[in-house]
Amino acid sequence: MRNIGRFHIIRNAIKKYLIQRHKLEFSEFLEKLESQKSHIFLEIRVEEIIKSLDGEGIFQGLNLPEYMVKDILEFALTTNCYGENKYKFGFKFHQLEKAEQYYKRKFLTARYYNLTQECPGIKELENDSLLIEIAARYLRTKSLHIGTALVWNFPVNFQFEQYSVSESSYHYDLDGYNFIKFFFYLTDVNLNSGPHVYVRGSHKNKTLIDQFLRGRTSEQHLINYYGQDNIIKICAPAGWGFVEDTFASHQGVRPINQPRLMLQLLFATHDYNLEHNDVNPSLLQAISFEDE
Repeated sequence: MRNIGRFHIIRNAIKKYLIQRHKLEFSEFLEKLESQKSHIFLEIRVEEIIKSLDGEGIFQGLNLPEYMVKDILEFALTTNCYGENKYKFGFKFHQLEKAEQYYKRKFLTARYYNLTQECPGIKELENDSLLIEIAARYLRTKSLHIGTALVWNFPVNFQFEQYSVSESSYHYDLDGYNFIKFFFYLTDVNLNSGPHVYVRGSHKNKTLIDQFLRGRTSEQHLINYYGQDNIIKICAPAGWGFVEDTFASHQGVRPINQPRLMLQLLFATHDYNLEHNDVNPSLLQAISFEDE
């Protein structure tokens, strides 16, 4: 899928097939959603969101209530996260410096596992009827929640020899032929704390070279093709939410002076088992310090 799913002609043909195949199921799915109401997102117009997603690939303004931001952030500060997505590099956020000394390495990122079981607020979001409806109406099929990620990005020296370009250079995601992601900032984000950057319109209009290279190209190339006005840097306070088609070119800028915590929810037509965060607890290893 990830080899051929990057090409518009193949992707669009498969999406069309999936939409037709699940047409009746989709109709029944929407009928069930109509009887449900979100208790998190109020006064949201789904039609406006879908119009923005179809045309630009992104919609901003799906903001979390303050209590939910507080609850998820408290969970993140009191639960082990795992450096560079490795089960053996567990530590709590406030232990970052000690963990780097202990493991003898710098951490660019840290992620949490088993979120649905351990954080009620995140589970509530995964099952929120409005998010499910937005995903379904944009995908035009029954939407499945197939993955959640809660990730820290830490400030680093850009000369750091293990610096990775996987998340902090322009790219586009290939999590399926038909998928969409919701993002929520859990910390305040400005230009120095790792803003998410999105190339508006690039979900439907890629150059052939970008389709071959999976969009790993320079910002200047994207500016030349899409225009400076379509390079969107999202700076916003904790709780700010947005939904986007991440088949478009995007990147997460590396923080300079403070860490960024962001929550991602992935919905798709089909689950390729690429984005699960459930892990057998016996596999997770974390350090503890005697003075804590």
